[in-house]
Amino acid sequence: MSVKDSRRSTFKINIEKEKMNPGKSRMDYLKDTLTSKLAELTGDLPAFIHLDMLGLAKTARNNEDRLAEFLDILTDTEKKGGNFCIPSYSLSYTRNEEYIIPDTECVNVGAVSEFIRKNFPKKRTVDALFSYLIFGDKISKKHYEVNDYESFGTDSLIGEVFRTDGYIWAIGGVFKNSTEIHFIEKLLQVSYRYDKIFKGKLTDNYGKKHDQKVTYFCKNFDYNLWYDFKNLENDLREDGLMETIKTDGYPFFITGIKFSTLYEYIEHKIRKDYKYFIKDLKDRRL
Repeated sequence: MSVKDSRRSTFKINIEKEKMNPGKSRMDYLKDTLTSKLAELTGDLPAFIHLDMLGLAKTARNNEDRLAEFLDILTDTEKKGGNFCIPSYSLSYTRNEEYIIPDTECVNVGAVSEFIRKNFPKKRTVDALFSYLIFGDKISKKHYEVNDYESFGTDSLIGEVFRTDGYIWAIGGVFKNSTEIHFIEKLLQVSYRYDKIFKGKLTDNYGKKHDQKVTYFCKNFDYNLWYDFKNLENDLREDGLMETIKTDGYPFFITGIKFSTLYEYIEHKIRKDYKYFIKDLKDRRL
């Protein structure tokens, strides 16, 4: 399948001072314009948003204020009809731990995601390995219903966003952490990953306990795998496929790509070289 021929596109919003509401500061107006654009983009096409504190560095003078500013961006975007998902991964069953939806802390996703989880515990999905915090009304509520789950299956949250041709976005230098890429690898049936079932105990938001099985398309440990998604990001930038979303004058921006475009690009790369993502691929059985 050919890769889409697309130039680098930047969404910029120019602000004319004379149009500003006199009751708002310039920064508040810029933020309001940004959240309107984010809501417009994700109104029907949800986005996964990966982020770190570095991406919020210029929004305020200290981390407490940066987190509060980002919380305003999230809630305002949702109020305007935006739909997006923030990683709140716990990997609970792989660590032989119970998954307590409102209390289990995030792992490997950074302090910003953990802060959001604490503020919105009921927005967390039931996937005991790769949960998300869902904002917006256009995403199915089935991901809150306790059932056995396949993290990278076609009926998963990732599968739903893929079918709607949503986005994978990053704030800060974390696009390389886009776990959703494993969903694409599963669609392509790469040989170095396979489905493995993890069993564990889940406690829901009402304190009720459940037995749960989660299927994870995980590494095949017959191989020595070293992943490197940074090269993917660099290649996407060089080929002009990464988009930037920002408001001129507001110290915050998002980079990312449509899920379908990313699928086509990765398919093209892996068909040419199935070791595109990995280095030193060795079969430990030899």
